[in-house]
Amino acid sequence: MNILIDTSAFSDYGRGNSKELEAWFKAEHQLVMPLIVIGELRAGFASGNRHSENEKLLQRFLDAPNVITVGLSDKTTHELAGIYLQLRKAGTPIGVNDMWIASIAKELDLTVLTTDSDFSYVKGLKLIVIDKSKD
Repeated sequence: MNILIDTSAFSDYGRGNSKELEAWFKAEHQLVMPLIVIGELRAGFASGNRHSENEKLLQRFLDAPNVITVGLSDKTTHELAGIYLQLRKAGTPIGVNDMWIASIAKELDLTVLTTDSDFSYVKGLKLIVIDKSKD
């Protein structure tokens, strides 16, 4: 299965916060990391006191043979416009970075792995939402 990893999923995985989440990080899945997620993670690392350890964990993850990184394309911008309009009309705004992440997932027909319920507002987005409180 091809899975797009959201910032919340990677962060909680790195903290060891969820056994259910760990199962999705196995080698049998193709894991996709948007550059936006990598940027969000590094921004968080910069303000934390475990910058070096977090960066090493991220780099090990990115170097894994089942992990690929993806950026933005012109098609992504069209997906973003549609998501923005849909959310605005519904009165359910989400963060801009989450809209970009959802746009990439829709463009590439990927399932988003997250612990963040905001993605549920995006129509047609395939999701695996891990509820950490169940562990």
